[in-house]
Amino acid sequence: MFMKRKSLFSGINGLLTSVFLLDFGFSLAGIFIPLYIFKITHSFVWVFAFYLLFDLTIIVFTLPAARLVARFGSDKISFTGTISRSLFFLFLILSGKNILFLVPAAVLWGLAIPLYWLPFHLSVVGSDQSLAFGKDSAKINLVSKLATIAGPVLGGVIIQTSGFTSLYLFGFVFLIASGLPLFFDKYEFKFPDISLKTLKENLPIRQMPRLFLGFFGTGLIDRFYGLTWPFYVFLLIGSYKFLGSITSAGLFASFILLIIVGRLADRFGSRILRLTIPLNFFNLIGRIFLTGRLSLFLVDLVYQLVSIFIWVPLDQLSYQTAVQTKKLEFFLSRELAIHSGSLLAALILILSLSFFGLNWPLAFALAAFSLLLIGQLGFAKEEGIRSAGVVLIRKDGAILMQKRDNKSNIVFPDHWCLPGGKIRIGEIAPEAASRELKQETGYQAKSLSFLTEESYSLPAGGKVTRHIFWAEYDNFQKIKCSEGEKMEFLKLEDFTEKKIFPGHENLCRLALEKFLKI
Repeated sequence: MFMKRKSLFSGINGLLTSVFLLDFGFSLAGIFIPLYIFKITHSFVWVFAFYLLFDLTIIVFTLPAARLVARFGSDKISFTGTISRSLFFLFLILSGKNILFLVPAAVLWGLAIPLYWLPFHLSVVGSDQSLAFGKDSAKINLVSKLATIAGPVLGGVIIQTSGFTSLYLFGFVFLIASGLPLFFDKYEFKFPDISLKTLKENLPIRQMPRLFLGFFGTGLIDRFYGLTWPFYVFLLIGSYKFLGSITSAGLFASFILLIIVGRLADRFGSRILRLTIPLNFFNLIGRIFLTGRLSLFLVDLVYQLVSIFIWVPLDQLSYQTAVQTKKLEFFLSRELAIHSGSLLAALILILSLSFFGLNWPLAFALAAFSLLLIGQLGFAKEEGIRSAGVVLIRKDGAILMQKRDNKSNIVFPDHWCLPGGKIRIGEIAPEAASRELKQETGYQAKSLSFLTEESYSLPAGGKVTRHIFWAEYDNFQKIKCSEGEKMEFLKLEDFTEKKIFPGHENLCRLALEKFLKI
C-alpha cells in the first residue's frame, strides 16, 4: 500500500528530481564505460563478460530486492540502490589499478538496478491516480533527456583533459544526491512480505507472452546496440569528445519531441510502433556503410529521435498493465525479461567474437532484429469486445466475487473477478450488467449506479472495454453460483491471499469509496 505523508514534492515530482540527478551523474560516464573496460583490459571478451555478470546479478537479486522493498519500504531500498551505484563508480576507479576489481564493480552495478528501479516504477504506478501513463512516461523521459543532454559531451571533455578517475568522482557526487529526494515525496510504498512461492504463482510472464517478449527484445537491443555502437564510433574517429558530442546532440534534438509524444502514446498506444520500429530497423542495418563524422552524427540523431516513439509507448504500456495486475510481480517479471535478453545478448557477443571476430555487420543486424520483438506489440489485435460488470457491496464492505474455473482455455483461470460478461448486440451496458449479474449469481439488482469504464488488454493481445456498475446488496436474496467455481463476499484484506483478476481490486476500492459516501 501507499502511505501518504507530508512532503516537499507533489505527485511524481520527487521521483523526477531523483531521476534528473541520477541520470546526469550517470550520463557523464555511461556511454564510455565499455571503452574504459577495454582500455584497462585490452580485451573485448572482458567487456562482454563484465556486462554478462552485470545482467546475471540483476536476474539473481531481483526477487530478493522485492522482498527488501516489502520489508523496509521503497524509499530506503531506493536509496540503497543509489549507494550501490555510487560504489560501482569507486570500484571502476580501483579497477584501473587491478582489473579484478571489475568483478565487484559489475555486481554492485547489477544490485543497483532492482534496488532503485523496482520501487521507482511501483511509485509511479501508485502516485498517479489519473492513469495518464503516457504523459507520465513522457515526463520521466523528458527529465531524463534534460539531465543527460550535457552529460556525454561533458564526460568526453573530462576524460580527455583529466582522465577517467576525475570523471567517476564527479559522477559519484550526483549519484549520492539522487537518493535524497525520495525521502521527501508524497508516498512511501509498503506492503505485506511475500514468499518465493507467492512470487512464482503470480509472475505474469506466461499470462502475457507478447508483452514480455517485447521486454526481452528491449534487453537484447540494449546490449547489442549499447555495447557495439560506442566502439564502432570510437575506433573510427578515435575521440571521446566526438562520441560524447554526437550523443548529446541527439539527446538535445529529441528533447523537444517528448512534449507531444506522451499525448500520442495515450491516444494511439503501442500502434505507434508499427511505424517507428521499421524506421530504426533500417537505421541500424545501414550503419555498416557509414564511416564519416557527419554520417555517424546524422544516423545517430535520427535513431534517437525515432526511439522516443518506441520507449515512451512501451513505458506507457508497462504502467497501464501494472495497474491491471499485481504491480510488484509485474515489475519483477519485467526486469527478469529485460535482463534475460541482455544476458543472452552478452553471451552471443562473446561467442560471435570467438567465431567471427569483431564483426560489425553481424552486431548491427542482431540489434536490428531485436527491435522486431518490440515491434510485434504494435500489431496486437484489438477485438473490440464490450462487456459489463457489477460491484455488489454488502453493508459490512464485503464485495461479491466469483472464482473463475481453473481451465487453460479461459482468460486468467483460477482468479477471483467481478460478476459480468459480454454485452450482446443491440444491448445497452446497464441491461447487460444486470442480466449477467442475475445469470451468474441469481441476484436481481433493483438499480445500478455507474462506476467507471475501463479498457484492458487480454494476454493474447485483444482489447476489452468494460462498463462497470455498483449496487448495494439487499441482504435478502440468496446468492447462487451458476458460473465459475464459487461465489463469495470478500473484504479487501482478503484480496492479498488470493489471485485477483487484473484491475478488479482497483475497481472494488473505487466502488467502496462511492458506497461509503452515501
